[in-house]
Amino acid sequence: MALLAAVSAPGAAQSAEFGASPWLKGYTDVFGGVIPSVPGFYLRTDVYDYSGSADTTILNGRVDLGVDQNFTATVGSLTYVTPWKPLGGTFAVNVTPTVVAMDVDVGLGIPTFTGPLGNTVGGFTVNRGDNNFALGDMVFAPAILGWDEGNWHWNVAMFILAPTGDYSTDQLANTSLNHWAFMPRFAATYFDPQTGWQATGAVLYTWNTENTATNYLTGDIVNVEGTITKNFGPLGVGVASYGMIQVTGDSGAGARLGASSPKSMASAHRHLHHQPRSDEGLTVIVKYYKEFDAKNTFEGETFDAAVSFKF
Repeated sequence: MALLAAVSAPGAAQSAEFGASPWLKGYTDVFGGVIPSVPGFYLRTDVYDYSGSADTTILNGRVDLGVDQNFTATVGSLTYVTPWKPLGGTFAVNVTPTVVAMDVDVGLGIPTFTGPLGNTVGGFTVNRGDNNFALGDMVFAPAILGWDEGNWHWNVAMFILAPTGDYSTDQLANTSLNHWAFMPRFAATYFDPQTGWQATGAVLYTWNTENTATNYLTGDIVNVEGTITKNFGPLGVGVASYGMIQVTGDSGAGARLGASSPKSMASAHRHLHHQPRSDEGLTVIVKYYKEFDAKNTFEGETFDAAVSFKF
């Protein structure tokens, strides 16, 4: 068992489209650098509930002010660990479909479009909302390769987000970003079973493709995540942190808040993590995140409960 309290440093942010990153915030957990050495199927299911607000963001080509967003995503992550040992490592593949219940409310919307003379034309809408329950975007990893050396464990992976969710420019509550994203990740874990100390760090780089419905290309994003825990038998306590930094500018006609200037996106969290392990290998994780000092993106709180086991 692990009981984990997490904090991360405050950061500045600029608005990517929808104020969102393709990577679920804080998804890399304790032992994130470990790939199981025993071949077989491993299933993890999360119920990930997020509630937050943003002063300004872009939704479907519209500049919206005073946006509240609440969503619950059911995330099913299926990993197959193969018996193959390329480069001396353990090779695995993964697929992660999602189902999302989304609720969005906007205080003031400013729909804009380019007029015949190249000028920006718009109007105002006040107090509107929308909700949706549908498939979300799917993430799959065609290649995960992990190694172990004593108490050290590390892996590299390529995650790809596919726009399989529900999307329309006529609705606020979309369950898809409506673009592809390519996300290589490196994760490493140090775990000493004698003392019970564990430390995990991960860095993930995201290349986004254009949302062709809005001509919006979100810039590249870096996610950094980490945990430190101390086990007491099956129970452990610790801290974790993450940050998101947008390292290149948004572009395209839909980037109404600035098409070419470099931007950053980050948010900070406190959370609670509870991970019991049974003799059968069942793992249960319960986490609570409290965001603070996020700028130009959503700031709120998350409750995440997950169960994982080997078939």
